[in-house]
Amino acid sequence: MPKSKSDVHITPDRVWSLINQFWGYDKEEFFDPCPLDPDFDGLKIDWKKLNYINPPYSKLKDFVYYGIEQSKQGKQSIFLLPCKTDQKFFHVLIENNYEIKWIEKRLKFKNNLNSSMQPHFLVNII
Repeated sequence: MPKSKSDVHITPDRVWSLINQFWGYDKEEFFDPCPLDPDFDGLKIDWKKLNYINPPYSKLKDFVYYGIEQSKQGKQSIFLLPCKTDQKFFHVLIENNYEIKWIEKRLKFKNNLNSSMQPHFLVNII
């Protein structure tokens, strides 16, 4: 499997449509602790009440665990994540019964030439 040249994958519009379909939220309602600014570290701030996270792949587990911690402060976070069922963070999500919505077909991220090599899912950590 070819390795991606980037750690940043810009969310496709289809994901925003799915979030609206599943949970009724629009893109503009979310705080994004993973903006495209490489100098911004969303792991060093308190998140807002409603968050959308498409984390850099190199920090998937860090962002997931931080999102779980933020949920203990009453904050809701919807994550777009690759299906990495062999990773501990994935099992933590399953064991804690967080709501998961599977995304059919491969995503084509806005800054990538080709579709993703792996499936993705959305998880609502509340």
